[in-house]
Amino acid sequence: MCQPEPLNAFDELRLFLDFAVPLCGADIAYKLMQWEHPVEQAKTWLRGEAKRAGGSLGENGDVLQFSDGRPRFGHAQNRVVRTAGELARGVAAAALLAQLEGKRGVEAFGGFYGLTARPAETDIPRPGR
Repeated sequence: MCQPEPLNAFDELRLFLDFAVPLCGADIAYKLMQWEHPVEQAKTWLRGEAKRAGGSLGENGDVLQFSDGRPRFGHAQNRVVRTAGELARGVAAAALLAQLEGKRGVEAFGGFYGLTARPAETDIPRPGR
């Protein structure tokens, strides 16, 4: 019996994002509601999170894109984990920002992250409420 071929790096990244982005989004939305910042301040913070993720991806994206499938240890493993985590938080922040601006969400790496159906106005968590 043959084992299935492992996923390529891009498919693994999409699978990870499909799992991690909703979790990060829920964490960020919870924190925003706890902080009770005005909506404009929350939008500014979310933009900063998304930009930070873009910077991290630009700086370290090669470790996600060019994986050879070998296990990583030490500094190399930390770099992969940190970059993937920051990317998931950035996509989640961008999706929440889009929702605060009246859009459904964002598309990233071939996946859609955000609301799957048009919600009622009261369904969108708003900071400061």
